[in-house]
Amino acid sequence: MSYKAFVSSTFEDLKDHRVHVIRALRRAGFSVDPMEDWTADSDEPKQFSPERLEGCHLCVLLVAFRRGYIQDGESKSITQLEYEAAIKNGVDILVFMLNEDAPWPRKFDEINKDSGLEIWREDLGKSHGVEFFTTAPSSIDLTGTLVRWLTKKNVNQPEEPNIQPIEWPEEKSPYPGLEWLDADYSPLFFGREREIEELLAKMSEPDGRFILISGVSGSGKSSLVAAGLWQALVKEGGLPGSKDWFWLRITCGDGVGPFDSLAWGLKQLFPKISTKPVELVNELARDPSLLNTLLATHITQDQELLLFVDQLEELFTQGFKDEDIQQFLEHLITITRDSQNHLRLVSTIRSEFIGKLEGFETTLKVLNSGCNYHLGLVPPKMLQEMIEKPAKVTGYEFEASLVEKILEEVGKETGNLPLVAYTLKQLFEQRQGLTFTDAAYRAMGGVVGAIGAKADKIIKGLNDEMKFAFDRVFAELVHVDRDRPPTRKRVSLDRFKDDSGATALIQALASSGCRVLVTGGDKEEQTVEVAHEKLFTRWPYLEEWIKSNGEALRAIDYAEEAAKRWQEMGGHLQELWLARRAEDIQQDLNRFNKNASPMLERMLRPQNMLIDRLEDNTLSHEDRQLIGRKLAEFGDMRPGAGLRGDGLPDIVWIEIPGGKITLEGSNHVFTVKPFRLAKYPVTNRQFQSFIDDDGYTNDEWWQGIEKQELQRSSWEEPNVPREAVSWYEAVAFCRWLSKRMNSTIGLPTEWQSQQAATGGDPTFEYPWGMKWDITRCNSIECRLNRTTSVGIYPNGSTQHGVLDMAGNVWEWCLNKYYNIETEDSVLIGNLEGQRVVRGGSWGDGLETLSVSTRGWTGTYFRNNLLGFRLLQCTT
Repeated sequence: MSYKAFVSSTFEDLKDHRVHVIRALRRAGFSVDPMEDWTADSDEPKQFSPERLEGCHLCVLLVAFRRGYIQDGESKSITQLEYEAAIKNGVDILVFMLNEDAPWPRKFDEINKDSGLEIWREDLGKSHGVEFFTTAPSSIDLTGTLVRWLTKKNVNQPEEPNIQPIEWPEEKSPYPGLEWLDADYSPLFFGREREIEELLAKMSEPDGRFILISGVSGSGKSSLVAAGLWQALVKEGGLPGSKDWFWLRITCGDGVGPFDSLAWGLKQLFPKISTKPVELVNELARDPSLLNTLLATHITQDQELLLFVDQLEELFTQGFKDEDIQQFLEHLITITRDSQNHLRLVSTIRSEFIGKLEGFETTLKVLNSGCNYHLGLVPPKMLQEMIEKPAKVTGYEFEASLVEKILEEVGKETGNLPLVAYTLKQLFEQRQGLTFTDAAYRAMGGVVGAIGAKADKIIKGLNDEMKFAFDRVFAELVHVDRDRPPTRKRVSLDRFKDDSGATALIQALASSGCRVLVTGGDKEEQTVEVAHEKLFTRWPYLEEWIKSNGEALRAIDYAEEAAKRWQEMGGHLQELWLARRAEDIQQDLNRFNKNASPMLERMLRPQNMLIDRLEDNTLSHEDRQLIGRKLAEFGDMRPGAGLRGDGLPDIVWIEIPGGKITLEGSNHVFTVKPFRLAKYPVTNRQFQSFIDDDGYTNDEWWQGIEKQELQRSSWEEPNVPREAVSWYEAVAFCRWLSKRMNSTIGLPTEWQSQQAATGGDPTFEYPWGMKWDITRCNSIECRLNRTTSVGIYPNGSTQHGVLDMAGNVWEWCLNKYYNIETEDSVLIGNLEGQRVVRGGSWGDGLETLSVSTRGWTGTYFRNNLLGFRLLQCTT
């Protein structure tokens, strides 16, 4: 039998309590005609309508501290008249009365002004007996009262009244599988009535404009809001005016930043917003008041927007910057604090990410304010209702003991809802008529077997290209942390648009026959994600893949996080990775065909960043030395420091104009014709190419000069100047390279060297000018006590761009030290003698590093202060 109930109360002061009572009655199977549907204005009814009580079996009377509106010529209020009409019509009365000690708004408190109110409250207590309630609507518990009333009516009614059948599409499963329940499935949302009531109670409080719902993965957070809370608010009017609210669900992973999903969602909800989505993203992030302005423009004064931010943990799994996350949260929470802004926020988050929110002051205040609602595990009784009732109201049934088997398998497991939901959808697809059978359940391997059964069939039927794409696809969709279980990531389908195998794999696994992947989004951006994280442990194929690849995926994610921290903490050079580590990470990326983020890319290939830092004139000598070493370790790509593609030295030639030069201690004026000089001294890597090409065994290069045995250099980085070479070895190298490059290459004379160092300006004392500057070269004052990589002092450049012409290594010149005016001084021969060296070294001070300082040593001599630079003739 169906029962009709009438709820009577004063209107404005007991609105929320009325909503709570009406919902409880309807859940119990009662038909209710609420006052809200026929009130004359926003305060309370002005006319008594006795016909509303016709056919009612029960009247629930709520009494607070006022009698309510009294019509002209009457001594009793509308509420009292309704009560008397109910008595007259033989309607049973249940009285709930506000506790006398309850704090109550002064404007609704007439208990000391209206003597008739006190008399009426006393009479009600004597006539009916009453149950008391407090300011919280949930303090009215109708469950036991209704059971006692139904028992008294002597009807064969179960403790929980029968639920009514609903119309449901014949071929549509009453269970959505691994997808969360949404508004379409709200009529089939059962079992969590208490949670919905508690959420409504929190939302009715002053601080309840932002509710954060936490719970473990698979606890049903998304469905609770999208189906249960949506039904309670939008369909049933669970809060005043909520039937007219706008509703927008977004997830933070739908974009490159936190504000992307909000901007796209607003554009879809309010099509008249003229701003382009990309521009709207930037404006929302920049201007906290813009959302207020948009809402004021597109909704009326008595409406609200309920923004449902689902899966808030995506703020922390998508690589967003901390400052962007903080800005997003602060904007939304700040707006919800003021009811004039017409924004309410409900968000879900996995429990293990609550600690992340505690790191922001704004969200910490929310957590401490009591607006966090933790959704516990689903107990067996509740799970039983979730299983049985959707089938019952849509006309299906389970074979005997089948529900008990399902409950026995997963009833106590954390996050069991997805497993059950997937199994139930499989049972629906394999039903016999209107019956879900035990045979089908056993055939699919029970709950655990069902979760991966269809997916395994799909995988077995894939071609080689699609199987090969599995690594790439799931490396993007799975986030593997060191201290937490794997989590899912939503990514844009555009990421796979150039990979036909990946695209085909996604289509297969997201098909209606599988659904382990879910695609979504809009025309602007389609997305894909794993349907639920329980697949990570309940789909054996994926579980094994994670075990095999998890370490590599963790290494990538850890590297991304480390790169982010490195940049946020100032990007100290001393904290750069070893090249070996970078190579390992790059191999892992290549394994999954993944692209590194810009921050990680900077750590994997830091060369360009390091070269740019060399331009910082405040850089210490130690940091410059470290940069040189890192360039050597990762591969120095600077032109002029290594080899060409054909294996020969890559020389950057600098055009040096001609001029007149007078040398120290001589009155002779040397006329210098234009020539080309190497930008850097010859490096270890370049000299090694001479060695590798039989430079020390081919007599062609040693004709007329003393052939020497190879001596190791003191420092082996490929981009430092080659030292410990004699003048003879330098000459042999030049002969070899001239032949290989079909060019005339040799050592510069000291007047050519001085012309290059001064740029032709006789006032220059050093390559960079007239004054000594310790920051411009590697000298003894730097205290590095060794050579540095070539070119790491760009601020020590000559006027024409030649580097290292002061310090680092002395450079052999072609000419002899004495009788320099004679033609014999530049002849190459086997006679021992003194050849000029220029520029000073890492072991010399400022006096020696002058552009005019002449040095000499024996042609056979070699040590770690001596290197050489190349000249190319232009005539």
